[in-house]
Amino acid sequence: MADLSTTLPLTRASVQAAHELIKPYIHETPVLTNSTLDRLASTPRTEAELAGSEWAGRTPAKPVIRFWFKCENFQKIGAFKARGAFHAIERLKQEPGVG
Repeated sequence: MADLSTTLPLTRASVQAAHELIKPYIHETPVLTNSTLDRLASTPRTEAELAGSEWAGRTPAKPVIRFWFKCENFQKIGAFKARGAFHAIERLKQEPGVG
């Protein structure tokens, strides 16, 4: 686990700076949805399913859930951790005496 005393603060500006730093090396990957999973996750429980639970006798909730999948496995190198790895390398290259 990272030592929080040595990590950069997570701000909008730091995320944008990291994006600019790794942009030349990262392939833009799609964000996909899945209507079947959305429908399954959004299916309310029936009153019978709630019987015997702390929610018995209540009107079942009607959730609307959407799943979004960022397909980092589509990176040209096929790695999920490419963004973090490139960011770490580029920051290391900025250290005095490195790069």
